[in-house]
Amino acid sequence: MPVSVQALTPRGTSLELEGVSAAQANAIRRTLIADLPKLAIEDVEFHLGPIRDEATGKDYDSSTSMFDEGVALRLGLLPIPTDLSQFRRKSECTCDGAGCPHCQVMYSIDRKGPCTVYAKDVVPLGDPSLAILEPEVPIVRLGARQALLAYATAVVGTGRDHAKWQVAHAVGIAPRPHVRIARKDGCTEACLKRTAASCPVKILEFADGKLSVTDEGKCIDCLACEKTCEHGSIRIEPDEERFFLRFETDGSLTAREALRFALKDLKRRFEELREAVQAIP
Repeated sequence: MPVSVQALTPRGTSLELEGVSAAQANAIRRTLIADLPKLAIEDVEFHLGPIRDEATGKDYDSSTSMFDEGVALRLGLLPIPTDLSQFRRKSECTCDGAGCPHCQVMYSIDRKGPCTVYAKDVVPLGDPSLAILEPEVPIVRLGARQALLAYATAVVGTGRDHAKWQVAHAVGIAPRPHVRIARKDGCTEACLKRTAASCPVKILEFADGKLSVTDEGKCIDCLACEKTCEHGSIRIEPDEERFFLRFETDGSLTAREALRFALKDLKRRFEELREAVQAIP
């Protein structure tokens, strides 16, 4: 399967896949959405009762402007950098789910109002490289006598479990448009010129009485050329064996890591299916 990389950044990519069917391209899309593992905060323990500031001697209420459930939900959506060679699900860990540095990460929050609690205030206990990727995301506002003291535990999951574990976003596939030109009877040069001029990405060219395509890969499938040529001399058809794949990540995994894991996971599952079918008597 030849793959052409059109754009690649740490958090996003645009690829062209050749020699694949719509079902195969969609399998990659679904795996990117639902089956990539990452760390996300799952459990939050809030301190109950008054909180004393040892430096000033002031007492604060252990409360915020939101319900604890709302704060916990926002914490769960924060992106955490995930090294898949280091972390695994609790169900697959050698600690048998008891919790260890290979299957969970602990965070602490200790803020006193008046202030706004940000993602940068969610501090990892231990490895500083596990700090939240978007430090300026606001979590909750605290009043003059309010404080937030909590401990959070992040574990590995996938988007199939909950959206907070979804690594890839805006995942889309689309067949590559194929521009087919066949001049019909009655189609004048003036019509062809108008058709060429109608293309918003300027990939149609009229020269020597002929309409041609300069760069078919840039076609955005807007159908402006089809609508302009009333004689039907130009048609945009989907290529059933070439697809564009585009997606972004939240940063917990790079786009390259996400795609590699998705392809390896698909291969593993198809091999398991093949073995299961072969085992049928």
